[in-house]
Amino acid sequence: MTFSSKLKGAAIGALLGKTGDRAMRAIDRARHTIARAPKRLDFYYDVADPWSHLAAQVTKRLVRAYPVEVAVHVVTPPASDVAPAPDLRRRHALRDARDLAAHLDLEFPGKGDADPNAVKRASQILIKARPALEQLDAAIAVGAAIWASDVKTLTSLMGSLGHDAAGSIAPILNAAYTELRKLGFYQAASWHWDGEWYSGIDRVAYLEAALSASTGEAPPPVISRRAALPPERLGGIKSDKDEKPVLDFWFSFRSPYSYLAIERAAELASRFPIELRVRPVLPLTMRGMHQPRVKQLYIVRDAAREAQRLGIDFGSICDPLGQGVEHAIAIAHAAGPRMLDFVRSAMRGSWAEARDLASYVDLRAVTERAGIDWDAAKAAIAGTAWREWAKTAADDLALAGLWGVPCFKIGDYATWGQDRIDFLEDRLRRHFAAPAPAPEATRSDSA
Repeated sequence: MTFSSKLKGAAIGALLGKTGDRAMRAIDRARHTIARAPKRLDFYYDVADPWSHLAAQVTKRLVRAYPVEVAVHVVTPPASDVAPAPDLRRRHALRDARDLAAHLDLEFPGKGDADPNAVKRASQILIKARPALEQLDAAIAVGAAIWASDVKTLTSLMGSLGHDAAGSIAPILNAAYTELRKLGFYQAASWHWDGEWYSGIDRVAYLEAALSASTGEAPPPVISRRAALPPERLGGIKSDKDEKPVLDFWFSFRSPYSYLAIERAAELASRFPIELRVRPVLPLTMRGMHQPRVKQLYIVRDAAREAQRLGIDFGSICDPLGQGVEHAIAIAHAAGPRMLDFVRSAMRGSWAEARDLASYVDLRAVTERAGIDWDAAKAAIAGTAWREWAKTAADDLALAGLWGVPCFKIGDYATWGQDRIDFLEDRLRRHFAAPAPAPEATRSDSA
């Protein structure tokens, strides 16, 4: 087990290296050369996806700012193997899109789920063939109508833009999603450029850097933070100000995004009068939710570029799946006041030092580095109390309407992803009435 975990980590590390990046881009360029096709920006859009509506607005700005050819691909929602909790994902996407629009100069009028009949009509419009820029405008228009529940406008668009038969929706969208999977990706609200994938609004900064390098253009960022956040659009943290708010932080020892988030969460807890409660859960794979290789590889590659941006060591990896995760949760459960120290040490070991948490040699090193007695750690590993602790954490995560990690909840506010720590900080400032720094336009403050 130790050898295979380290071997897997070494292979991933090689993939994350510059040589791997150059090889992937060379393959993509060769594919374009053979096909005699110009390099283009491919945008993937899902009619019923709130994030896709935001991404369509950004795509419009990108093609105005950079001299690039664009292609718009309308696809189905992600398959069950990459979206194991579709109902929770749908509800979270709606909340998150509202949050993004509140913070950024984007528009999202949605307050509830998209009406299935509206999605059907919009799909009929968007499966009709038309030039790419016209298709992009059509996607923005029908998206605005869907999320504003504007049936009159959507009906008008069917007449002015034209539409195809409802029976053609499934075959066309399924075929487009199949092509997306063949290209090595798995969900909409994403872009493909020069052999690299950029998923969601939070990765527009990286996409703009790549477009600028390819085209020689350096326009102002296409997304900026709002100068002021209207109180009605940004909720605070509803809790008793006489009590110290608790920030629940759900994470997995196998999640690279959790590794990136733990230091930032600890830093928030040091600056605001809150209690940080770390709550490890078993990885999705160990909770019966399979993640295909295509998703795992993208997550690790994406975490690598985020780690570089944040100045966090990353890339010497030993996958802790299985016994390594169990050892780590058991020790964390018994660590008492040293719990946060152990979590930080163990995760740094897995993601930056290629330490195998299934091996007593490496496990002892990260345990003692956190100031925990090794004999006490071995006793914790031999017990089973940690299992109920982890199960309770997973149950509470589901009650918060979330499923993956890292996730945060404080008061009535819950969110998913290390990308939302900045937004969490906005709410903490508002709750404690601390002055916020002057906002600056960046290529993506939410990345």
